[in-house]
Amino acid sequence: MRGTNPESGHHSETRLGVVVMTAAPASARDPALATGSGSLYNHLMMFAWLGVVHAVVALVAVACYFLPHPVATCAIALVALAALTPVTTPHPAWGLAIARAITKAAVRYFPLTMEWEDERAYLDAAAKGVPAVIGLEPHSVLPLSIVAFGNYFFFTESTPECVRNSRALATGTIFVIPVLKHLWSWLGMDAISRRAMKTLLDDGRSVLIIPGGVAECLQMRPGVETIYLKKRFGFVKLAIQTGASLVPAFTFGQTRSYSYWRLGPPLVPHVVAEVFARACRVAPMVFWGKWGSPIPNMVPMHTVVGKPIPVKKQSEPSNEYVQEKLNEFVAAMESLYARHKGKHGYAESTLVVL
Repeated sequence: MRGTNPESGHHSETRLGVVVMTAAPASARDPALATGSGSLYNHLMMFAWLGVVHAVVALVAVACYFLPHPVATCAIALVALAALTPVTTPHPAWGLAIARAITKAAVRYFPLTMEWEDERAYLDAAAKGVPAVIGLEPHSVLPLSIVAFGNYFFFTESTPECVRNSRALATGTIFVIPVLKHLWSWLGMDAISRRAMKTLLDDGRSVLIIPGGVAECLQMRPGVETIYLKKRFGFVKLAIQTGASLVPAFTFGQTRSYSYWRLGPPLVPHVVAEVFARACRVAPMVFWGKWGSPIPNMVPMHTVVGKPIPVKKQSEPSNEYVQEKLNEFVAAMESLYARHKGKHGYAESTLVVL
């Protein structure tokens, strides 16, 4: 597969099937990309990425059982030290090496592919110092396709320097968990907050977010792709205040990566689950993948990135202008889904925007 470098006009080779610079899906160009690679190495990398919380909990539980044995005490002390150790930059070379190994393994495992409808416009704007807010949907159980962007931003040689300093922003709950906070930071993610997002955009750095957040987890149901956008004014207002373009993106296949059980009716009222999700910033659910483990199912995930939506920079935009741009973003997301769902096995699925 080959793509076009918007800055040079020359063709550049697509890396591991992730960067697709034409309208054709990667699987259509290379049948080998339609199925993932379930090697032992890839499985181990998936567990290192997504099973670290389970490993830490198991370690602490076993250590507590064997207290006051010196080894058990040492294990708990190490976990506490990891929890207290802040994430620092620049990131260590060995940490970035781990992130690269996990990212490349994830690309092969599912596999992960990406398609840009207008990469030229995105990169030309970035080269001029105009940042972008990439709104990726859906959240699903876990927004695993974030690593496809990590691969594009950080680990694809043909990606221009002007977007290599981009960051993804995720729920702050991740960044209080020992070990996990360092790992996800090395993968290119930071805790989301208005201040952090504005700082990045003011510096001309693009950001990737999941606008719907964990609220979408409470609305998921089979056969329907649910995204929560109609009340998400905050990210649009920040984009306007910093002059950042809005870029819609949708991943097909992500909602099929895990099975789950969610707290709610008839066990408790739906409002209880909503209160829990808002308070803890995580959805009250239990999920499992391959063999009942945290390793996700091997399902192809294809991310389509839409055309940038320009905004007029304003320090204090009116509510009407924010609403106008949010409506434009929602319409672009709906159109993106409608245009591409058929070729990715979603012809009979419905997109619901709340």
